[in-house]
Amino acid sequence: MSKVLFTLFGALLFTGMSFAEEKLLIFSGAAFKKPIDDIASLFEKKTGIKVYVTYGSVETVMSQLILAKKGDVLIVPSPDIMDRAVKTKLVKKESIKEFSYQVPTILVQKGNPKNITGLKDLLRDDVKFAMANPESVYIGMLAAEIFDKNLSEAEREVLRKKIVTYAEDISKLTTYLIMNQVDAIVGFDFLHGWNPDKTDIVKFKSNEIIRIGAGQAGVITYTTNEEKARKFIEFMLSDDGQSVFKKYGYLSSEKDAFGFAGKKVVIGGSPSVSKEWLKK
Repeated sequence: MSKVLFTLFGALLFTGMSFAEEKLLIFSGAAFKKPIDDIASLFEKKTGIKVYVTYGSVETVMSQLILAKKGDVLIVPSPDIMDRAVKTKLVKKESIKEFSYQVPTILVQKGNPKNITGLKDLLRDDVKFAMANPESVYIGMLAAEIFDKNLSEAEREVLRKKIVTYAEDISKLTTYLIMNQVDAIVGFDFLHGWNPDKTDIVKFKSNEIIRIGAGQAGVITYTTNEEKARKFIEFMLSDDGQSVFKKYGYLSSEKDAFGFAGKKVVIGGSPSVSKEWLKK
């Protein structure tokens, strides 16, 4: 089984380890935890190479990597984040591969007991709502961008006052929904695939969506196992790897992503959000 580390302390433990050739260290956004756990286990069984994964929000994972100065593969939910990793010399540009697509959507409790039909219903007094922290979590940034474009200043103020929490990563955001602590969240489409028996999807209108994410993986410049790191990324893109992503409801092509969104839309790019969201 793959060994999964969740904290900065856990990541920093690797700086003191004697890292043998048969081990790989992966830094991944929390958006990919379920499929990467499975893929890491399959990869271990196939190759005998031990895989260690540390998960977190975009900013947390990047900070962990910079501090640890050790690692083999970085996995992020958007090309603009990977571009930043390349510019700061954390990832080898030529190694980057795209493996999935993520569309922002509203997720509600199974059966949609509050009869939420769209964005404006999140403003209702009887709807408890949570979002990811827009300062550090990619889906939080996309949600804030959607709110800025589609809600008036007064409506945004109403929404902000009723937000139950700003979750520190997408896994924790989902937990609030499936534990019935909130009625709705703005997440990515694949979260329904994580919990199909506990969630339903309410799509944004196509004109409300500004951009979508695209999962990318690249070889970290600190690697001493480049061949094995590339092999892991190739395995993610293989039929075996892609079948795992499909099992959890991830979209594997631009066509599927645009179909879900209801239009052709920008892939990646830095979300532009108003300062009112950057106080969390």
